Amino acid sequence: MTRHFEVTDRDGPARIGRLRLDETVETPTTLSGDRIQSVGPIWAFPSIEEAIEAGSAAASAPSRDPGKVFIGPHVPVPLHTEPPLTVPPILTDGPSGVVVHPMAGERPPASDVYVIGAAGSLRNPRELVAAIVKIRDMTPPDSALYAPALATPSNLALLIYLGVDLVDGARVVVDGLLGRYHLRDGVWPVEALKELPCRCPFCRALEEGQDPKLVAEHNQLKLEEELSIVKTMIRNGRLREYAERQVRVAPEQTAALRLLDQEHRYIERRTPTTRRSVMCANTAESLQRVEVTRFAERVLERYRAPESDVLLLLPCSARKPYSASRSHRLFAMALGQARRRLHELILTSPLALVPRELEEVYPASSYDVPVTGRWDLLERDWLTRCLEAYLERNRYGRIVAHIDGELRETVEEHGIDAVYTGGGTDDVALARLSEAVAEAAVGARPLEGFLIQRFRALADYHFGRGAAAALLAGDLRVKGRELISADRKALASLTPHGTIALSLEGARRLLPRGGYVVEIGDFVPRGDVLAPGVARADDQIRPGDEVIVTGEKAFGVGRAKMSGWEMVRSTRGIAVELRHVEKV
Repeated sequence: MTRHFEVTDRDGPARIGRLRLDETVETPTTLSGDRIQSVGPIWAFPSIEEAIEAGSAAASAPSRDPGKVFIGPHVPVPLHTEPPLTVPPILTDGPSGVVVHPMAGERPPASDVYVIGAAGSLRNPRELVAAIVKIRDMTPPDSALYAPALATPSNLALLIYLGVDLVDGARVVVDGLLGRYHLRDGVWPVEALKELPCRCPFCRALEEGQDPKLVAEHNQLKLEEELSIVKTMIRNGRLREYAERQVRVAPEQTAALRLLDQEHRYIERRTPTTRRSVMCANTAESLQRVEVTRFAERVLERYRAPESDVLLLLPCSARKPYSASRSHRLFAMALGQARRRLHELILTSPLALVPRELEEVYPASSYDVPVTGRWDLLERDWLTRCLEAYLERNRYGRIVAHIDGELRETVEEHGIDAVYTGGGTDDVALARLSEAVAEAAVGARPLEGFLIQRFRALADYHFGRGAAAALLAGDLRVKGRELISADRKALASLTPHGTIALSLEGARRLLPRGGYVVEIGDFVPRGDVLAPGVARADDQIRPGDEVIVTGEKAFGVGRAKMSGWEMVRSTRGIAVELRHVEKV
């Protein structure tokens, strides 16, 4: 059970938290030596028993400093060596830390802080990723992970994105004393620099003469500055983009990010389903982002297209949502009355496929890419694989493709049987589109109202396939952005962020399905649901998801602030922000 650390904000595996010492420290941050009280390695004592005795005495001493993290005796071994024994945990009233070696096989005891053993040796990208993923999975989610002797200004964003909460300045200080000059863009021998690119006080003093201590001070300052940038990125949901940029400093960092993306389960279960920031897909690694692969998986596995005889393939637009762009407004005008008899699918990179009904869902609603008109081999392969899988699950009698350039070439070469109208928004192009869809729509069945289509698509997308059938059963109508039942009860409403906000009545319709449910104890929440009050939670739940809260005395709906597995394993923090609750 952790008592002195709480996560307050999440951006994938990265977190902002509060470490409660004599004063509250916001993480991620540096943990200096004067904030740690360590008993030391067991090898410093004549026997294990004496090491434990010394640790117990230090933990319970009246002089015990509550402003320090207490770390009991530990077993120090090299990186590739499994610890030969484990040391029993030592109880303390204040904040505590436990050293966890990457080769350890047993789950460590409860603690506020977990220190990565032999962390300074984790220079190989495969070993670095494997160690952090393993230890984060072994330890409680509401505990801090400390990686000593590893952080530099250039690798800090990667470390925090991997899941590290606490670092120190040991490596940059030692490097400084050895004449190694750090910036966020890398490290150089200070004597090789004809001019110093930094204008901090330490660099100004270095112009008067070389002093390794000044280099060390400069390095520490750069590390602290980088910490401030990283925290800003986390708060704004932009750390992934920043990490993609920063890993270009060194090949081993780029390799580490690519290896981390292969740990799909680790990242996905920690990544929010919605954000208010724009997702910038600037690099090849963006194709492997969880937000991209999750969206594609849900479109292919959860989403069910409306029963339509005609499919229209359209290009994306720079403005989001697409329907607000000039090009898509012109497309809509060209479609005319035929629009009610066809289904629209937007082709784009990196998301591959965006059904029109899901264009307001994150990240389709807010992403940006470098527009060149060129599609590389990775993008082509990703698009065609997704399109092929989509057409296997959703059948159409006729396909019209209003696309041009390399996008048309990609689809056409894949063998998609369609009427290709050449794309474009000039009068001639729009006339071709209008003529092609008018001909394709002859005899095609009309679709139900678009807002009903959107509610159906969002219900399945957010709650799983089959949710739409439960939520939209019976006679319904849409008033504004609200879904209303035949007996005039509000069931759900569309949010500005492309999600569904359930009413209590709508939640009752979905409850028998069992998905996205948080079970609490026998109490009626008077505010948000805290993690200690959660008895069980659906493992599918991610931060940002709409959830149903049920208990012996209460029934409600709200937004998840942490993943379902995290709610169950955590002892601190807000699990669900309640919107409606009633006493049962």
